[in-house]
Amino acid sequence: MFGIGTSEILIILLIALLVLGPKEIPKVARTIGRTMRDLQRAKDELRQTIDSEFEESEVKTDQHNTKEEENKQGKNV
Repeated sequence: MFGIGTSEILIILLIALLVLGPKEIPKVARTIGRTMRDLQRAKDELRQTIDSEFEESEVKTDQHNTKEEENKQGKNV
């Protein structure tokens, strides 16, 4: 996970406990969880949009190439 080992995670949690206190840690954890979930959703939406645009572009390119080939064949006949 992010190249962080177990000992580093424990140190971070200990510092968070000292700075935030035991009552604030669950709130902070929920906020971080929501933020990460929202970022994951945004990433997935962006990936879907890019994939659909890429597929649409490929279809248009294939149609254009097919029309060019048909025009070339029509001129050669």
